[in-house]
Amino acid sequence: MKLNPQRIVLTTLLALAPIALRAQAPMGNMHEGTKVVPPSRSLALSFQGKSITLSLTDLANMAQTTIHVHNGHTNAEETYSGPLLSEVLAKIGLVSNAETHALILHSTIVATGSDHYFVLYSGAETQPDFSTGKVIVAVMKSGLPDQEGGLIQLINTTDAKPARWVHGLSSIAVMSLAPQQ
Repeated sequence: MKLNPQRIVLTTLLALAPIALRAQAPMGNMHEGTKVVPPSRSLALSFQGKSITLSLTDLANMAQTTIHVHNGHTNAEETYSGPLLSEVLAKIGLVSNAETHALILHSTIVATGSDHYFVLYSGAETQPDFSTGKVIVAVMKSGLPDQEGGLIQLINTTDAKPARWVHGLSSIAVMSLAPQQ
């Protein structure tokens, strides 16, 4: 197996991120009105009675997508990297193809943070073959582990406001209204 230097650096940075978080003085509010959330070190996924947990390393070892977004809370342009949510959901069996289009169209994704903040996405808006927007499970911000956002964040490029971004992303549950075959 050929070693990838970028993945080694990324994995090392992610492994050291919790230590760096503990070493920092309390950050208080990231910006007015927003509390710092507890860091999430893994992501629990559930779908159709199956559950798996992905670590920061698992997420870092997946194909990474970089997005550039405007954060309306901080009024700043920001860059995040991480796997597409569709690729993360594929790990639990939610794969978009011709046979699963009805399932995708009738599914809801509930993403919850370590502070219990949660948001909803339709299944279709998380899949590249249905949406031009991107939804990623961000593990990096500006090329470094995302310590401000609770290590793992859910970020999208489509919303005018970042209200459906989830800091400290800790779980994703997929619920479907599609008839079972």
